[in-house]
Amino acid sequence: MSFTLKPATKDNFIDREPLLDEMITTLTNRKIDMGFALIGPRRVGKTSILREITHRLANRKDVVVIYFCLWDLVENNLREFSRQLIKTLLVGFRGRISVKYKLKRLLQVPVETIYEFLKATGISLRILDEIEIELRRKDRPLDANMLVERIFALTEELGREYRVRVILIIDEFPSLIDLTNGKKLGEGVIRKIRTVHETLENTVLCISGSIRKTMEIVALSSSSAFYRQFIIKRIEPFDELLSGQLLEKNLKRRITSSAIEAAYNLTKGIPFYLQLLGRQLERTDVEPINKEVIERVFEEILTEEGDIIFSEEFYRLSDRERATLRAMAGMEKSKLNEISRRLEEGANVVSKYLAYLIIKGMVRKEERGVYKIADPVFSRWLKEKFR
Repeated sequence: MSFTLKPATKDNFIDREPLLDEMITTLTNRKIDMGFALIGPRRVGKTSILREITHRLANRKDVVVIYFCLWDLVENNLREFSRQLIKTLLVGFRGRISVKYKLKRLLQVPVETIYEFLKATGISLRILDEIEIELRRKDRPLDANMLVERIFALTEELGREYRVRVILIIDEFPSLIDLTNGKKLGEGVIRKIRTVHETLENTVLCISGSIRKTMEIVALSSSSAFYRQFIIKRIEPFDELLSGQLLEKNLKRRITSSAIEAAYNLTKGIPFYLQLLGRQLERTDVEPINKEVIERVFEEILTEEGDIIFSEEFYRLSDRERATLRAMAGMEKSKLNEISRRLEEGANVVSKYLAYLIIKGMVRKEERGVYKIADPVFSRWLKEKFR
């Protein structure tokens, strides 16, 4: 095992076993038609959980798991989403197609060849043709409703043809709202998927989302399209015990209890930052690793890698949004009147900036008039950078 900044799977995966057991048992049971919605802040490990589910079910004969992440799209539009999702779907079935038709060479050929092969065998011929024709039209916006219907019809037909349950995982699902098709798709695309979702027999949908505000639009509030249509799981950071286990599992040297406590307090148990801290600790030769080493290495991370991790996200914000975050930096919680005083702005104006930051997942509202920066390490970076 080693520390990794990619989603942790296989030997690098740690804990979450009760959740994984529940998800696998539920998703493979055809009598249960509900999937899961994973909710939690960025870098807390949602993608690792979804990837690990994909890995553990990879060799099952009765299911095909399709993992797709909206944040992996190069172009943030409906055409790119449709093409890449269909490609991922066909790749997921590639091995079964080759087994059924005894064409082992199909495992080495491009996706386009599989696509043509499917059409030639008559599988989903009408559906594939309709999708292909629609995607080739570039003179006008795509028919979003038609594409949603056809893509899910394709998953259904493939599941039926190969007698498997298709577990379709869409990571960062609420980002569908921001896809463009001449203009942003908006909540209409979520409502359309909800309508199609009711008819699915061979496909179960799982989603995740990092921003609570957008997940409320999708699944959490009573007015959302998918209200009570998913088993909701809130993914929390590791506690101090698990944080220590992650570090001890990978480090080849002894680490003191005070060092584990310091690591937990600095990272707040967020797996990504624990992995980043562990990777940096591997480069030291101190033994045992004590509290002072943890604190020094963490400061080095903020100085050397903080800009790489946080700058792009921070500088995409407006000037006033950045100023609001700077006014909150390093504080466990910030009251609205305190932020207003620091910015020398009226509370109504600052409330507007805070609302934008909440939508973007940068800030959380703790209670009436009290806010905090969602990512504690980002907050610490802001404090160090602009002190």
